[in-house]
Amino acid sequence: MEKRVDIFRLMYNEKKLQTALVYPSQETQKDPYEKNKTISYLNPIPIKALIMNVSPEAIAWKYYGQLPTGSKQLICEKKYLGLFKIADKIVINNEEYKTYKDDQKGFQLLERDDYLVIVLRKVM
Repeated sequence: MEKRVDIFRLMYNEKKLQTALVYPSQETQKDPYEKNKTISYLNPIPIKALIMNVSPEAIAWKYYGQLPTGSKQLICEKKYLGLFKIADKIVINNEEYKTYKDDQKGFQLLERDDYLVIVLRKVM
């Protein structure tokens, strides 16, 4: 597919993109018998993305499960797919968010042809 219009460059020129700090994490097992785990956060990686609030009505109709109020929807370039798979904490405007992980260690991520849509939940 030939890419004629780069939507992220247009949004960057229009100053619609915001900076999100993505913290990759590394999980280590402390005790193999009790299955205790510790999470170590690595240095944050700043990315530019289109960040929008998600209303409770949209969550009920578009996404599975229940997300707390204050959830965000983040639209970013497809090259950050691997980064979000290992991320555990995202900071936007000094507010902490987490990737919404389910029981199968996945999270709400929609992969499109040119971009990613990620749903984040606010840490209370």
